[in-house]
Order: sequence, then C-alpha cells, then structure tokens
Amino acid sequence: MSASFIKLLLFFSLCCILNGEAEGYRFINNITEKEIMDMEMITDYSVGPYNYISNFSGRIITEYVKLENENHILTQTWSNIISTNRRNDELKINHKAQKLNGTQFIITADSTGEFTREGIDDNAKEMEEQNRSFMFFSSQGNVFYPFGSDSLRQKGDSWRVQEEYHLEEFPGFENADADINNNSIYTFDKIKKKRGKMTAFISAKESLEMKMTSQTWDETWEMDVIGEFKINMEFNLDDNRVTKWRWRGSIKGTGIDLSDDSSINFNQNMDLLCKIKSK
Repeated sequence: MSASFIKLLLFFSLCCILNGEAEGYRFINNITEKEIMDMEMITDYSVGPYNYISNFSGRIITEYVKLENENHILTQTWSNIISTNRRNDELKINHKAQKLNGTQFIITADSTGEFTREGIDDNAKEMEEQNRSFMFFSSQGNVFYPFGSDSLRQKGDSWRVQEEYHLEEFPGFENADADINNNSIYTFDKIKKKRGKMTAFISAKESLEMKMTSQTWDETWEMDVIGEFKINMEFNLDDNRVTKWRWRGSIKGTGIDLSDDSSINFNQNMDLLCKIKSK
C-alpha cells in the first residue's frame, strides 16, 4: 500500500474523529471504498394533446484506483440500464440512454473535489453528455463534498450553494440544450442511528432557472422555465458516505413550438431516488 494512499485513509479517519466532537460535523465523502449507486428516475409532462412519461433506472459503480500527481483517479461504470419514453399510448425504448450500459469513465479529481471525467472508449466518449445530465441530479457535482463544502455543520444549520451548469442532455427528452442557474438551501435536520450506523439527515430546497431547447418524438420546443424541488439526503457519519438521495419537484414555464411558432405552456414533474452502498 503506497504512502499516499495511507495518508488518504488517515485523512478520512480524522474526519470520523472530528465528526464525534461537539463543534460540529464535516460531510466529506470517503472515496477510497467501492461505491454502488442504484438510480431510478421518472418524469411526466403534458404539452397540447400529448402526455409524456419517461422512466430510467440504472446502476453506477465507482471505484478508487490511485493517487497520482496529487490527483485522485477513479473509474465509473454504468450497468443494468432500462429506459423508456411514452407519449399517450405509444411506447418506445430509449436506445440513446441505454447505450450507457457498460460504458466506463475515468475521473480525475484534485484536492478540492473538482474533477474532470473522460470516457475510456469511443462509445463512452459519445455518451458523456448523457452521463453528465444524470450526474447533475444525483449528488455527483463534487467528489469530496456532496453538500457544497467541508465547513463544520451543527444540527439546525442552514447554508446556501449557488451553481451554474450547461447540459446537452436533460431527463425526459431525447435531445436538449440547457443553461441552468441553480440555487440550493441545505438544512442539517437531525442525527439518528440507522441500521447500526450514525446517520445525518439533511434536507434542501432547490430552485433553478433554465433556458432550454428540447426535442422529443416529433416535437421541438424552445422554453424558459423555473423549477422548485425538495431533496432529502442521508449521510453515514461512521463511514463518511452519502447513502440515500431523494430529489423531487417540478419545472414549469412557457415557450415556442419550433415547428409552427405556436406558444406552449410547460409543466414537468420529476422524481429521482438514489440508494448508495459501499464495499
């Protein structure tokens, strides 16, 4: 075992010790253990005479590889993907999303948790935007800090995180191009033992503003939308790991159907559940 890897393990052990002290808790992911995330997502919306429903489920396995030149190297692999799109009574397989099956990515993260991700082969490189859109909604914005920073938090604390993103895929659509301003207010609600582990329960209210061009089935729309979401999260304080992430809410707004320049009203409901375990 390398000296650098031992130092990393000592860092996470220190986090565990600090988490037991009176001044507060630091929510820092232990990235050295294999992580298995099972994800389920459903969206539904209506525009004109059509009702649309999309379903997605899949598994992401993240494994620590090594510390190299002060950067942390990890691999991330997708499997078990099932994805469908429905319009009224018409159902079709979302082959584009299912191409994520078997794709593998290399993550290179610095000491702040900021990272780059690159597909290992041509198929993975082609699917990076699809991959990135799901990562946006599932606490994957920072390798170390799932809730914004490593600041000490006490029960009852609230804090704000503001971010901007550009996505070239968006759940519920076959193609999309979106600029997002995202604002989240986190609250450290409580601590209790769950399955023998001390667990922090954290909630958040999230609002976003988005300019978006999207395409699904035969329709293409240009929209300005706003969204309101509630997030419930669980963080294992003994193992330093997010174990559950539930994100649900809706986006709504107005736009233009680019096929005939007619006006549309848009309202999309979204529900995402991620369950995470480590080995």
